[in-house]
Amino acid sequence: MRLFSLRLKLETLLAVLLILVISSATGTQEENIVSRDEGSEVGRSESSGLDVESLSRDESLSLSSVTSAETESLTSEKSITSEEPVVSTPSIHWDESIGVNEDVSYQFDEKLTLRPLPNNFLQSSFMFEMNSTEFTPGVSSIDFDKYSHYTVFPKVFNSILHTTSARKLQIRFTRGFWDAESWGRLPHDGFKAGGSGVELWAVIEADSKEDAYLKWKKLANLLGGIFCASLNFIDSSKTTFPHTSIADDFELPLFDSNKQLFLLRAALANEPVCTENLTPFVKLLPTKGKSGISTLLDGHKVFDSYWHSLSIDISTRCDATSNICYDHMEANVDVVLHVPSTLSRNEMSIPKPVSGDNLRCDETKFYDAFHCFPKSESTETSYLISKIYGRQLKGSNLISNHPSRVCADVSEDWNILIELNGEYFATDNNCFDLTNNAKNDIYFESSNTTSISKSDDVPVFVSRSLISYGNDRGGLRTVFRNPTNKDVRVKYLEALPWFMRVFLSTMKLETGDEAVEKEELRRLLSSMHYLPAIDRKRPTNLEYDITIPAFSTYVVSYQFEKTLLEFAEYPPDANHGFEVESAVITVVEPVNYQIRTSTLLLVLSTPDFSMPYNVIILSSTVMGLIFGTLFNLLVKRLLTIEEADRIKATSGPKYKLRKLKEKLLSKFAPRKKD
Repeated sequence: MRLFSLRLKLETLLAVLLILVISSATGTQEENIVSRDEGSEVGRSESSGLDVESLSRDESLSLSSVTSAETESLTSEKSITSEEPVVSTPSIHWDESIGVNEDVSYQFDEKLTLRPLPNNFLQSSFMFEMNSTEFTPGVSSIDFDKYSHYTVFPKVFNSILHTTSARKLQIRFTRGFWDAESWGRLPHDGFKAGGSGVELWAVIEADSKEDAYLKWKKLANLLGGIFCASLNFIDSSKTTFPHTSIADDFELPLFDSNKQLFLLRAALANEPVCTENLTPFVKLLPTKGKSGISTLLDGHKVFDSYWHSLSIDISTRCDATSNICYDHMEANVDVVLHVPSTLSRNEMSIPKPVSGDNLRCDETKFYDAFHCFPKSESTETSYLISKIYGRQLKGSNLISNHPSRVCADVSEDWNILIELNGEYFATDNNCFDLTNNAKNDIYFESSNTTSISKSDDVPVFVSRSLISYGNDRGGLRTVFRNPTNKDVRVKYLEALPWFMRVFLSTMKLETGDEAVEKEELRRLLSSMHYLPAIDRKRPTNLEYDITIPAFSTYVVSYQFEKTLLEFAEYPPDANHGFEVESAVITVVEPVNYQIRTSTLLLVLSTPDFSMPYNVIILSSTVMGLIFGTLFNLLVKRLLTIEEADRIKATSGPKYKLRKLKEKLLSKFAPRKKD
C-alpha cells in the first residue's frame, strides 16, 4: 500500500513538471510572435512616416483616407533624409459592400390589449407571433448547401413537427369561468381558448390511422415533457378523430402525396393549470420574459384570476409557386382579473375583516353596528398596470420588425396614459408603441367604470348538464339559446368517455315544453356523425349540425348507461367523481365563433375502498390467534399446579440463589474440631 502511494505521488509530480515545461515553452513562442509583430508594425509606421500615437489619438482619422499615393510620397521623403532601408507598405483598400447591419430585426410581433369589463374586471390579452426560417420540403439540412438556423422560432418545436409530421398543432390550457352574458364574446372569438383543463388538437401526415395515432402518442408525450403537463395520460380511450375541421384561412400542405392528413383531438378535463405550465411557456418566447410585454407574465398574478387561458397555435404554411415553406407560431395569454380584489390584496396580503369605518352600507336600507347591506362597488377608479401585475413593462423587445405595442380598448369615459421617467403621455387611439428599453407603466382612470367599450353580441349560448336517475343510468341535456334576430347554424362536437354508454335512440329535440316531431328533428339536426365507444379502447364521438331559429331555445337530450370499472381503474379520489370534458360548439353562420361548455362531474358506483383494510385487519387477528394457540400446543408442555410448584421450587431463581448462598456459607464458615 505504501509503494502504491509513493508511486502515485511520483506520477503526479512528473505530470506537474511536464505542464510547467509546456506552458513556459508556449509563453516563449507567444512573446517571440508578439515581438515580431510589434517590430513589423514599427517598421511600417516608420516607413510610412506616420505617427502611431497621433493616429490612435485622432478619432476622426479614417484608415481609408490614407491612399497609396500618399504612402509612396511619404516613403520617398523618408528615404532621402535617412539612409535606413525602406520597407514598402502595401496599399489599403476597403470593400464598402461589406459591413455590419446594426438594425437587425426578426419576424416577431407582440401586442398587449387591455380592456375593462363590467363590474370592475380587467381583461388582458397577450399576443406573440413569430415565423421560422424558410425551408424546402424534402431537402435535408445536412446537405452541403443547406443549414438549419433558428432565430425567434423555438428550436424544440421544429424538431417535434419534423419527428411527428404534424402540419398543425393547437394546445390550450384554460381554467376559470367566462361570464359571456356580462363580458360578451371570448377573446379572439373563442378560437384561442379551450375547455377547462388541457386540450390538444393536431393535424398529422401519415399513411394510416394506426400510423397517425403512433405519431400522435409521441407528440403528446413530447408536449407533456415541455409544458410539465400530464399529457402522457392521453391514450386511445381519450383520442378521437373528429370530422369537424379546424377553421383555417389557408390550406395545410401535404409533403408526401402518397399519405393523408388526419385530425386528432384529446382533452384532460381534470388537468390543473399552474405556474409549471406558464414557466416553459414564457421560455419559448425569444424575449424569455426579460423585455417587452412578457415581463408582466407573473404566475402569482396570472393564476390569481377569475379566468385565464394559455394557447399555442403552430401551422406550416407553403407557397404553391416557389414550394418554400415556413412554420408560423402564435402564442396567446388571456387573463381576467378583478381590479378591486387585486389592489386590496396588494395592500393586505392576509385578508382581514374590514373596520366599521370602511364599510360601505346601503343607506336606503336599515343598517347599524351589527347589520349592513353592502353597497355596490365604486364607479370611480384609478390604478397603474404595475399594481395589477406587480411589475412594470421593461421597454420593447428590441428584436422585432415592429415595436412592442400596448393598446387599451376603452370608452370615452376613460383616460389612458403611459408613464415614462415620471412623465405621462397620451395618444388619440390609446395605443402606445414601446421603442426604448426603459421601464414603462400604463395608467387607467375613470369616473364611470360602468361605461365600457361595446363588444359584439354573443351569437349563441350553450349550457350542458347531467340528468341523473341513479348509479345505473343517467341523461345528458344540452340547451341552445339564440338571443339574436338571425338563424344560427352551429357544429356540435362531443367526446364522452367509454364508461358512458350512449343510447342514441333516446335522443330527442325539444323547444320549450313541446317535443319536436321526427321530421323537424331531421331538418334541424343534420350531418350527424356517431361513433360508439369501445370499452377501454375508444370514446364516444358525437357530431352534428343544428340550426337554431332567431330568439328561440332548443334542448337536445339523450340517455346513457353507467359502466362498472375495474378495481385498478378508479383514481385515488374516486369519491370525487369523474370529470367529463367540454363540448365544442363552432358557429358557422352568420359569424365565425367558437365556445366550450362547462365540464361535467359524473359519479359512478364506487366500491368501499376501506373494506380491504377491514378484511386485512380481521384476517390478521384470526391468523394471530390460531398461530399462537398452535405454537403453544406444539412447543409448551401441560403440567398440573403441583408439578409446576415442585419444578419451580427445585429449578427456579430462588432455588438457585439459595443453593449459591449455602455454598458460599459452607466455604467460608469455620470448620469444627473433632
